[in-house]
Amino acid sequence: MSDFFAEMNEDYAKKHFPSGSVFESASKVIKRTSIFSAICMVLFEAAVLWGLAWAIGRTMELMAEGRDDMLGVSIGICGVLVVVALAVLAFLWFIIKQTRKKREDYMASSAKRSKLPESEIEEFDRQALASDCCILKLKAGLDRVLSNAGSKDGLLTRDYIYLADPAQTVIRVDNLKACCFYDYTYFITVGRRQKTVHCLAIYLLASNGVSTFSDTTQKAGEALMALLKERNSGIDTNGGKVLREGRDMDQYRKRILEGK
Repeated sequence: MSDFFAEMNEDYAKKHFPSGSVFESASKVIKRTSIFSAICMVLFEAAVLWGLAWAIGRTMELMAEGRDDMLGVSIGICGVLVVVALAVLAFLWFIIKQTRKKREDYMASSAKRSKLPESEIEEFDRQALASDCCILKLKAGLDRVLSNAGSKDGLLTRDYIYLADPAQTVIRVDNLKACCFYDYTYFITVGRRQKTVHCLAIYLLASNGVSTFSDTTQKAGEALMALLKERNSGIDTNGGKVLREGRDMDQYRKRILEGK
C-alpha cells in the first residue's frame, strides 16, 4: 500500500477501537468531551446564578432607597441574566443527553444521515475491523496536526467508505458517483482583521444524494481517487480539478446526480 493507506492491524484496532466497534469508540470519545463540556457549563451556570443573586439583591436595595433612576437598569440586568441562565441550562440538558447515547443511537443516527438501513451500518462496523480494511491517512505531519477533521483517519472496507466526519456518514463504494477535490473556507481573526483560510478536501457523493468530505493533501487525494476508481470505474473525479464551495459545488452535484 502507499504512504496514504495502511491495512487494519491488531495494534491499530486495539488503540482506536478497543471495544471492537467504530461507533462504540466514537460514543466514548463524545461522552468524554461532553462530560468536560458539562463541567464547564455547570461552573458557568454557577457564576451566572451568583451574578443574578447579586443583581436581585442590588435591585431590592435600590427599591428600598427609592432610586427609581437606576431601578430600570438593574431590572434589565436581572432579565438578561435570567435569559443567560436558562440558555445555559438548555445547553447543559443537551450535553447530558449526548452522554446518555449508546452505540445503537450513533448507529441509528449514522444510518439516517447515510440513507442506509441500520443493517448496512452494522455490516460496515463488522468490516471495519477486518484485516482487509484500509486505513485512510489523508493528512500527514504538520498538515495532520492542523487539520480541521475531528478524526484523522478514514476507513475503506470491502463495501463501504467512511471519512469519519462528525455525522459519521457511511457510503457504499458501489453507490459512489463522485470523488473529487473540494476547496472550502473558514475565517480566523488576526488582530482586528478577519483572514480567509482555504482548505483542500476530498469530496464524496453517492447516488442517493448523500455526501461527505475530509481534509486531504493533493497526493493523498489523487491516490484515493485512483483506489476508488479501481473498485468503481463509474466514479467521476471532475478531471482532477478543484471544486469551489457555493455555486460551483451546487452545479456539480446537480450535474452528477442527474447524470448529465
